[in-house]
Amino acid sequence: MRSWKSIMLAGAGLLAAFPVWASETTIRIATYGGVFQEAQVKALFDPYMHANPDIKLVIDSSASNAKIKAMVEAGAVTWDLVIVDDSFGLEAHAQWLEPIDYAVVDKEKFIDGMAQKYRLVQSVEGTVLAYNTKTVGEAGPKGIGDYFDLEKFPGYRTAWKFAASGLLEAALVADGVKPEELYPLDVDRALKKLDTIKEQIVWWESGAQSEQLLISGEADIGLLWIGRAAAHAESGIAIDWTDWTPQNAWWVVPKGAENREAAMKAIEFFTSAAPQVAFTEFMPYGPSNASAVNDVKPNFKGNMPTEHLETQIPMDMDWWAEHQDEVNLKFQKWLLE
Repeated sequence: MRSWKSIMLAGAGLLAAFPVWASETTIRIATYGGVFQEAQVKALFDPYMHANPDIKLVIDSSASNAKIKAMVEAGAVTWDLVIVDDSFGLEAHAQWLEPIDYAVVDKEKFIDGMAQKYRLVQSVEGTVLAYNTKTVGEAGPKGIGDYFDLEKFPGYRTAWKFAASGLLEAALVADGVKPEELYPLDVDRALKKLDTIKEQIVWWESGAQSEQLLISGEADIGLLWIGRAAAHAESGIAIDWTDWTPQNAWWVVPKGAENREAAMKAIEFFTSAAPQVAFTEFMPYGPSNASAVNDVKPNFKGNMPTEHLETQIPMDMDWWAEHQDEVNLKFQKWLLE
């Protein structure tokens, strides 16, 4: 008969042989779904799990700022790491977020401004001036001023039906305001400038709708998300980078996340150079890691936002966080006039 001691030693040997059973950590990530999530899986998530066999990533495709707030306020946080847009993750949202642990994440590797207290950029995105070369011709618009020039470029324009889309900033720049002097926004002046083309604007409310309007020729010129515009070069859609507005994807960690420390380690990996470069093989979104900028994949070379940082029209999201409700109310009233 075996002694209790021998049985205990045998049990310890089994545990040593299968350490993952006792130590596997699950990181629950919420993101956007679609081709964006597919690119994340290929470039970020699968490589991370391969490099860390004791980590399991569980992906939810319903990322939402409102859900983060609701989870935290209910004390039932089921996400450890979330992708959010520019409107969230600011100092004003501190009550719902964990500060980024820059003892784990190397803050020095990021492009200036892309690593903040409660969030950091996964990918640099933007809204660009795009046009249909079949209806406009190869010599298309050069700069946001041409978007408003009906004499030089007659026909319909398309734009996102959303006040904080960058449209008001674009209107002011076209009206002569210097980008560095945009804020506080002169909303009335911006809407007055938009009045000059209001009858020629075809509004879009989804990315798919925006690209279809341009490809079909229903609109000749448009302000489109870069991912939507760059995907249709073969359909005759061209991009002008003279002026554009940034819209980034940010990582945040909800306050009270069960696996906060593991989430911070995952962020460090996701924003390292190799995964960020790999992501550019699938999406025309630039890396936030400064050392990765010059190594992007050739698929979208020339149409990466990080290749055109010097021409972006800056957006002050802290200003928008404070004023969005009142501006949106004015914008909606203007739409009905």
